[in-house]
Amino acid sequence: MNILWIKFIQSYLKLGFKFYYQKTSAVYLEKIPKDKAVLFLGNHQNALLDPLILTVKSNRINHFLTRAAVFKNLTVAKILNSLQMLPVYRMIDGVNTIQKNKPIFTFCTQLLRDKKSIVLFPEGSHSLRRKVRPLKKGAARIIEETLQNYPTTEIIIIPVGVNYQSPTKYGDSMSIYFGHHISPNNYWNGENLDILGLNKELSENLKTLTTHIKSSADYELSIKKLEKLKVDFTSPVGVNECLNNNFKYSGKKEQTSVIFLMISFLIKLFYFIPYLIWKKVAYPKIKEKEFIGTFRYSLIITLAPIHLILMTVLFSIVLGKNIGLIILVTGIFLPLITLRIK
Repeated sequence: MNILWIKFIQSYLKLGFKFYYQKTSAVYLEKIPKDKAVLFLGNHQNALLDPLILTVKSNRINHFLTRAAVFKNLTVAKILNSLQMLPVYRMIDGVNTIQKNKPIFTFCTQLLRDKKSIVLFPEGSHSLRRKVRPLKKGAARIIEETLQNYPTTEIIIIPVGVNYQSPTKYGDSMSIYFGHHISPNNYWNGENLDILGLNKELSENLKTLTTHIKSSADYELSIKKLEKLKVDFTSPVGVNECLNNNFKYSGKKEQTSVIFLMISFLIKLFYFIPYLIWKKVAYPKIKEKEFIGTFRYSLIITLAPIHLILMTVLFSIVLGKNIGLIILVTGIFLPLITLRIK
């Protein structure tokens, strides 16, 4: 039953992305195996949207390591657990909580032994800054413990680059790059894992799969130059070449049509109640900008369908079934058409 529930959620999320993103593309540099232990290790920009889009595009039933703070609410915790999300405690959660990671990591070793897949973001936190940050040792610790306890386990690391054009905006475009496989056995001496060496190779791979601005000192200036060039951040290879070639860019340029802006206004009018809840209730409470996309997407896939059903029923009762049908069709195709013409 749990697998059916997860499959249903994956399908619903996939449908929801069609009403939220203009484009979602996936690039696979190697085939993702379905019968081997896999660790998907990615950069982390956009809060819960990163693992959601990753699991939809990976075509695996994944377990996720998620920061423990989002499990504080019991109802939310039950929902997250049903989706195979596991809490990970960080120093920011309190020094005494770090010990709680031990049983979680041990459970992860058993998952890998059983040829399951795990999604983990080794940067340890999310950030909208377009660079790969220093990697934590959590993923490497899980691999080390797995090989110590189950030495015959074949583990595949797949580095993942998650890329957004404008991660805080509706109608954004995104891409996900599944990189070349990394074998941790190359860093295993039979007793211990060369964690630094493994993280170095992983980091170098991630820097090719997403935009990586090396200099922290010139970061803001580099972003302004890239935005002025209207680079396509969903094509990280071209953007990184631009950074390495003194901002000479020959790739596709990002454009937003006037028609999209006009019809977007009509969407706000049609879905006025969800839009008001977003602007007046949800948005003001968001403390981290990395959660803007997550909360907006959540409202779209929950409140928007309810609003559309109620509108359809109301107009059917008051003005007849034909008008109700027109409202239903308009509510479905208006956002779909708008996103396709952006």
